[in-house]
Amino acid sequence: MKQLKPVAAIELSPRKPFDLHKTLCVYSFHWFYDGVRGFIPLFNEAVAVVEPRGEKVAAEIYAPKDFSEEAVRRELQHVLGIEEDLSSFFQKAEKDPLLRGFAKEFVGWRLRAQPLWWSLVIAVCQQNASFRQGWKMLYSLIEKLGKPVRVAGREVVLPPTPRDLLRNPSALSNCGLGYRAATVLEVAKAFTSGSIAPDEVGELDAARAEEKLVEIRGVGRYTARLSIALSYRKYDLPPIDRWVEALASQAYGVSRREVADEWVRRWGKWSALAVFALTIALDAAPMKQALQRLAAGEVAPKQLDKPTPSNMWRYSSW
Repeated sequence: MKQLKPVAAIELSPRKPFDLHKTLCVYSFHWFYDGVRGFIPLFNEAVAVVEPRGEKVAAEIYAPKDFSEEAVRRELQHVLGIEEDLSSFFQKAEKDPLLRGFAKEFVGWRLRAQPLWWSLVIAVCQQNASFRQGWKMLYSLIEKLGKPVRVAGREVVLPPTPRDLLRNPSALSNCGLGYRAATVLEVAKAFTSGSIAPDEVGELDAARAEEKLVEIRGVGRYTARLSIALSYRKYDLPPIDRWVEALASQAYGVSRREVADEWVRRWGKWSALAVFALTIALDAAPMKQALQRLAAGEVAPKQLDKPTPSNMWRYSSW
C-alpha cells in the first residue's frame, strides 16, 4: 500500500453559516470520514485531510509528489462549497412541507462535490435502485477495485478511474451492478476517448450539459441531472424519480405528471439541491415508509441503526 506524504497545509475561510461535520457526513463512506476528519480524494491521487479549526477549515494535503497549492485550494473550495451562498435555498426550505425539518437541522450544510466521472458512476448506481442497493454497489466497487493508500495513519481507498476499469472490465461483474456495469463501462470509454471532457462540460449551462451527457449509451436524463448537480453545483434541473414524484405529489397536492413543473416552480435554481436535501430529510426511506412519515409530519432525519444518507460513514460493511 502506497503511503502518501504531507506536501502542504492550507486554511479555508467558509462563507457563514458553514457546518463541516454536516458537509462531510452526508453520503460519505467510512474511508472518507471518521467523525472528525474528512479524507477527500483530489486529482493526481492526492488526498486532503480536513478538520475544523475555529471558524476555519484546516486542510493538510497528502500526495505522491509536490504540486500547486493554489490548485488544491481551488479544488477544495469547490468540493466543500466554501463560497456557496445557500441562504435563499434555506429560506425556501424553512416554509416547505417536505424540507422544513431538514432546514432546521442542517443549517450550514453544503453538498460535497465530486468529479464528473465519479458523479456519473454514483448516478448510474442509483438507476432503478433503492438507497441501500445503490450505495452497496458503490461500496463494493470502491472496496474491490479502488486503490488503497495510507494517509495520516489510516487507510483511504481512492475510487477507481476510468482507465482502472477498462484495464479489467470483467472485474465489474463482482460488484453487484447488474446491467449498470455496461453503462459504467460506456462512461469510462467516453472519458478515455475524450468524447466527454469534464472542463468543457462544466462550461455549459445545465441544459446543454444534460444533452451532452445523454449521448453516452445508458445515461438518461435522471443520471445526467444528478451528476451535473454533484459535479458542478448547477441545480437548475431536478433529477426526479418515482420516489420524489410520489412524495411531492402528496406534499404539494398535484398529480404525479405535474410534479416536475411544480418542483421547478417552487425551487427554481435550487431544484436539484432540493432533491438531495429530501433524501437526507427522509433518510432515503423506502417509498411506503417515506410516505407514511410525510403523512405524520416526520420530515427530519432520524437516528436510525441502519445506513442512511447522513450516517452511512459509520458503517464499514454493507
